[in-house]
Amino acid sequence: MSTERRQAILTILNVRDSIRVGELSERLGVSEVTIRKDLAFLEDQGFLARTHGGAVPAERNDPRLSVLARAQTNAEAKTAIAAAARELIQHGETIFIDSGTTTAALADLVTEMELRVVTNNVQVLNRLVDRPGIALFMIGGSYRHDSGSFIGPWAEENLRRIHLDHAFMGATGVGWEGTFSARNSIEANTKRAAIAAARSTVVLADRTKLGVQAFSIFADAREVSVLVTDADRETCAPLEELGIHIVSIRKNGRVRYEQRDGQ
Repeated sequence: MSTERRQAILTILNVRDSIRVGELSERLGVSEVTIRKDLAFLEDQGFLARTHGGAVPAERNDPRLSVLARAQTNAEAKTAIAAAARELIQHGETIFIDSGTTTAALADLVTEMELRVVTNNVQVLNRLVDRPGIALFMIGGSYRHDSGSFIGPWAEENLRRIHLDHAFMGATGVGWEGTFSARNSIEANTKRAAIAAARSTVVLADRTKLGVQAFSIFADAREVSVLVTDADRETCAPLEELGIHIVSIRKNGRVRYEQRDGQ
């Protein structure tokens, strides 16, 4: 019942600039307390932004502040994670760089390489657009201001038409049971399409993402080749036991422990 009610809230917001708690309560036949809980849940998933007494679509929030704030959170670790991921790339390969601030940091480290880079990340586009060795492809689709990325059916269709050597993916959550998740189902579908097109999938996730389960799962342990993170070996043990190839880094960028033999 809660799923249908929350979908109804999003449907209303798709055609409205804002909505009040009292109006939602009346239209959906539930208490204002229930509506506020629904709005809090949907805000956590990235679908909307709560206001005093109501909500607006997520795209109405300040997108640059949102992206910049995420980039500055755990920034040192994100840069080190990106540096470790860079070591997995060879000249001449075709790679996908996903939405997210950790993946965007990877773009800064491949500027002098000869690569074909496919992306849905506007930060990646801006950092690589003038680099002569980079053949750059944007996948198109519906633009999400809050993440600075393109997602949706057009993006998925374009991804189905190409082959990738590696997909470097971001994640909102990495569950201990080996699930990798995103804030909403449309974003997750685009991620799935990129993974399906790739020979290998590398997830870049700082330690704050571990043990988190976001709304929509886009991959499980069988579909992820490598997880690059700043979490220590003991923390990563449950994921390693599932067969995920772990690369952990120190805060100064050095590899804490190497990938397992035979991987």
